[in-house]
This record gives sequence, structure tokens and C-alpha cells, in this order.
Amino acid sequence: MSVSFTHLEPPSETTYLRERVARLRASLEWAGDAISPRLREAARKATDRVDERLKLGVDSTIVALAGGTGSGKSSLFNAITRMDFALVGVSRPTTAQPSAATWGSRADPLLDWLGVAPERRLLCETALDEDEESAFRGMVLMDLPDHDSVDRSHRDIVDRLVPMVDLLVWVVDPQKYADNALHSRYLEEVASSGAPSAVVLNQIDRLNRADTDAVMFDIRRLLAEKGIENAPVLLTSVATGAGIDTLRNVLANAVKKRSVAAESVRSLLVATGRDLAKALSKGAEPTLPSVDAFASDLARAAGVDAMAEAADAAASGKGVVPDLAKITPAAVDSLRREWIDGAAAGLPTPWRKVLDAAIAKPRTIADSVGATLATVDWPEVAQPKGIFRRKAKGPAVGSRILALGREAVRAAIRLDVVEPTETIHQAYRALDELTNLATGDTEVGDTATGDTALGDAAPGDTASGDAAPGDAATPSEP
Repeated sequence: MSVSFTHLEPPSETTYLRERVARLRASLEWAGDAISPRLREAARKATDRVDERLKLGVDSTIVALAGGTGSGKSSLFNAITRMDFALVGVSRPTTAQPSAATWGSRADPLLDWLGVAPERRLLCETALDEDEESAFRGMVLMDLPDHDSVDRSHRDIVDRLVPMVDLLVWVVDPQKYADNALHSRYLEEVASSGAPSAVVLNQIDRLNRADTDAVMFDIRRLLAEKGIENAPVLLTSVATGAGIDTLRNVLANAVKKRSVAAESVRSLLVATGRDLAKALSKGAEPTLPSVDAFASDLARAAGVDAMAEAADAAASGKGVVPDLAKITPAAVDSLRREWIDGAAAGLPTPWRKVLDAAIAKPRTIADSVGATLATVDWPEVAQPKGIFRRKAKGPAVGSRILALGREAVRAAIRLDVVEPTETIHQAYRALDELTNLATGDTEVGDTATGDTALGDAAPGDTASGDAAPGDAATPSEP
């Protein structure tokens, strides 16, 4: 006999995330009223958004340039793509519709999902520049409308797209880097979800070295106050070209890692887990009560123990074996409540109600136990033919009756009681697993919370080495 082995590829990030979303969706369904309608709706929207993103795959990385009016987003977009595609300056002082540049393929399904109009799409990589631009293959670069526009429709577009992108690059200028709208509406959301992001201080050609240092450190301070510790802060000037190559390298590293999109999807799950934590008890571990003990109690209530005792007596020549008594819903009810109390121990009160709703009612359990016991082939009780025979056979038949009766009851409660309880417990654990992501506890297949998603770019990377003579220098640490 020869043994052959088939190589199985490890699950992809997409497969892993799909399985996690499927567990979350099923768990929310089973959790029912244990999760408030508001949390359920928020979780549903998050899972729908994750599903949509995963259907499109996580091989493409959506990078969005976001910022306020006059920050130079469109100029930076053109500098990164090395094409004059996004209109800038006096021809259009504000960005009204999103533009997108792609490398490697047109990514039309992804751009359709993002709502980018066909005339606003640019394919950057061609046969002429394939070698130079191949590092960006798989990237979708977007130029978003201004988040501080007086036109509400512009802000609505930004609000819709920000949660959909994989990597947010916030472009700020020296005058409005501390803008309250940016910090209160968007950076707080980034801090809450942990979504990958970076900050670019543009237009540094307008600052001298001392002012650049001061603004740079103030940006870091503001980010730290929001709890954003791992976002790189970069310096650029489209006018002089300072920092553009560094920014392109950072984006190329992000695309090369291929984990940014998955990390973005994961951040949605983290945010959902943080919300769901309110419906769970920290550290609680649902435990299944003893099935054997519950089955034994039900069997006793159904008269199995009495029948076994009577069989022992009859085998010893004392009396006859009676028929089983019909188990009553009232007898089941008290035992059922004890089971639910044990299954809900340590869990928030609403979960007891969920268990109560999932487990069969007393009458159903009583009918099921009675019907199953009626099918048991009970052993015959041998009449005694001598004292030695009596002593040998009496206890044996009673033990067999007990074993058969309890086994039958265990089978009867499997579908009605045990499996529904296990399902609710699994739902609780799946939701609890998601909350562990929000607190930084990860497992195989996860990207550790807090890792920078931008390749080798660490927090505080700047435009060092790219500035031309006379340009603003990279700020040094004080």
C-alpha cells in the first residue's frame, strides 16, 4: 500500500475574513434580543460592507487622498501619478467628484463599487513605463472631494467613501492642519476603528526650517491626543518636488505588503467588536451543563428509576414491573430552568432570555422524552429459580434498564436542548472573539493591531533626502 499526500494551500486572508464574517452574521442571528437593535443594525451594515469588499478581493489596495480646500490634494495626486489628470488651481479650486488612478488593471468593478465615474478614471501603467510603475501594481489611488466644502454634496461623498477605502492619506497644509472638522469628524473615527492611515504635511516650501519643525511636532501631538500612534507623518512640496519620491515609496511598500486591504477590512470588524463588547461580559466563558445529569433527572421524572427498582425487586421474586409513568411538562419545567440557569451562568441577563427562546418548551421536551422511551426494547425480568440465581440476576436487570432509559433520554434532548444551547454558546464565543480583536488579542491569520500597514515606513518618516537646495529641511527631533 502506498501513501500519497496532497499539498493544501493555507487559507488566504480573504477566506479567513469571509469565515469570520459568516460566523459574525450567524452569531448575530442567534443572539437575537441579547444585542440591542442599534448594535445589530450597525453590525449588519459593517458585515454587508465587508462582504462587498471581500467579493471584490483584497488584492487591490484602495488609497485615498483626503483633505480640505487648498491643501493641494489634486496637485499631489498628479505628482504621484506623474500625469496632469486631476484639475487644480484656478481652473477648479475645489474637488467636486472623486477621481481614481489604477496600476496594473482598470479595476472597473472596484471603481463601480466606489462610485467613480468612467470619465474620472485613469490607467497609469502602460507598456512605456511598465518597469518604473510596476511597484504600484494593484493600487487604486483616489482624489476625494474636499471634506470642508461649503457644498454639502461634497462632504457626503467623503463621508460615504472614507469607510470604504483601505488606506487614508490625510493631506494637510501649514495653515489648516489643526482644522476642527478634520479632527472631530474623521480622525476620531480613524482612531476608533484603527484603520490604516497616514498624514502628509503638504506645501512645506512655504515654511522655514523652524516653522516646519513646529508644525510637524504639533501634528504628532494632535494625532497622539486622538490615540493615533502608528500613522506615518510625511512632508511634501509639489512645487519643489520635496518628499514626492518618499511618498511614492511609502505607497509602493503598502501595495507590496498586500495586507493593507485585509487590515482595512479587519478594522471594520474591530470597530464592530468594540460596539458589541457592550452586550457581553468581560472574561465570561459559557459552559454547557452536565448532559448526563440532566438526562438522569429527566429519566427519573419519567419513571425510569422506579421501573429499574421494581425490576430488581421482581427479579428477586417481589412484585411486578410497572409501566413507565407519563412525564409531565410541570416536572420538565423545573429541570429545564435549572439547565438554563447553568447554561447562562456568568453571561449578561439578556442571554438567558435568548437561551430560553432557543431551547424547546417543557411540553415539547416531555413529549419527545416520552415518545423516545416508548421505543426502547426493555429487557425481560427473569423469574427466580433459586437463591443464588436471584442474587445474580436482580441488580443486573435494574442497571440495564437505567442505562437504556438514560441513553434514550440523552438522545431525546439532543435536538431539543443540547444543540440549541451549544449554538447559543458558539454565537456568544464568536462575538466575544470579535471583541478580543478590538482589545488587541489576535490569533493566527490576524494582522496584529497597531502594526503600521505602510511597509517600512515608520511613524514620523519624512521627506529626507528629497528636498532640493533651498527647500524646507526635514525637521530634526528636539
